[in-house]
Parts: sequence; structure tokens; C-alpha cells
Amino acid sequence: MSHIDSFRHAQVGSLAGISVYLSLEDIDGDFRCPSHSLIIGGGSGEHPAATLSDPLRAVAVFVVTELPSLKLRPAVRAQWTQACQLFLTQTDKPIVTYFDWLPEDHDNFRASCRSPMLENSYAICADDMEFDDWLALGLGEFIFFAMPKLAAPLMAQLEGLPSHFRHLRYSNILLRPPNVPTYANGGNAFDIIVRY
Repeated sequence: MSHIDSFRHAQVGSLAGISVYLSLEDIDGDFRCPSHSLIIGGGSGEHPAATLSDPLRAVAVFVVTELPSLKLRPAVRAQWTQACQLFLTQTDKPIVTYFDWLPEDHDNFRASCRSPMLENSYAICADDMEFDDWLALGLGEFIFFAMPKLAAPLMAQLEGLPSHFRHLRYSNILLRPPNVPTYANGGNAFDIIVRY
């Protein structure tokens, strides 16, 4: 049993072989996070946990990074850039917080994230950005498209923006299909429908 099993949570998927969870209540123990936080790893008994401490800033960083590549009217681009600025200035805490990670945990996770088995591995952009920046962009992109309620104050100001995207650049969280067993006491975080 891992530490996260002491709290209500749902499984979102996995990232580089490590489970990604959504907390369904505040967690205070091996690691700390409020309800409705993304968590990579389940703490003791599993992989050490890392929490997405600032989902609003993760989404804002993702949006500001991607805006130059989108075909937008200048006024719209300026509006969405301005909407993100409030959340970009809140830099008093890291976007991702690691709890009880040893140096080898960091090294192994980075190596796994460089794997060609990931759709958009860190190896593709390692020369251009730091690992934690890549991770924050990937988590921000995931929230932007898959879990926008986790960044509701910002997403409300970005109405219509998701329809302007044609490609994913950091998509690496693998979702679990329906009916696949999950050990999370809140089950699968997504209801997935097969259309065929």
C-alpha cells in the first residue's frame, strides 16, 4: 500500500512509467497538497511524490510559450497574453514540488522522460530548456486540454483558445482506457468513450 492510498484520489494516467493521480481531498503526510491537485507518484510504498503546486502558472507558461505559433489576430493575442501575466508573476513557489526525492530518483525520472517511448520526450528539447520547465509545460498543456477546471480562473479568460491549436508538443501522460483495473480508491479520473 502506498501513502496516497490513505487519502481519496483518482488515477489520471501515467507519465514515464509513474502513476499520475488527482487528489480528491487535502493530503498532509509524506507529501502535502490541496484537493484537486495533480500528483506524480504515490509517496512511500510507491514512487516518491511530486505535486503540481501551481497549476495556474503551469497553464499560463504553456499558453504564453505557444501563443507565438498560433494564427491569431494581434488584439486577441494581446488579450490572452495579458490574461496570463497575472499568473506568471506569482513566482514565490515552484510549479512542481518534489517530496523525498533522492538524487537517483531525479536522475531516473529524467532518464525515463528522455525515452523515445514517450511521444514527446524531453530528449527532443533538452538543448533548449531545463527539465523542470519541460515538465511544467507538459503538465500545463495537459491541464489546458484535459482538466481545465484545475485552472478555472485563467481558463475562463481564454475562451475559444483551445480551438486554435492543431498540434500537441508535450503530450506524455498516458490515460487508462475504460474497464482497465485501477487501484486508486477513487477509480479512473476520466470517463472515456470509444467511438467506432
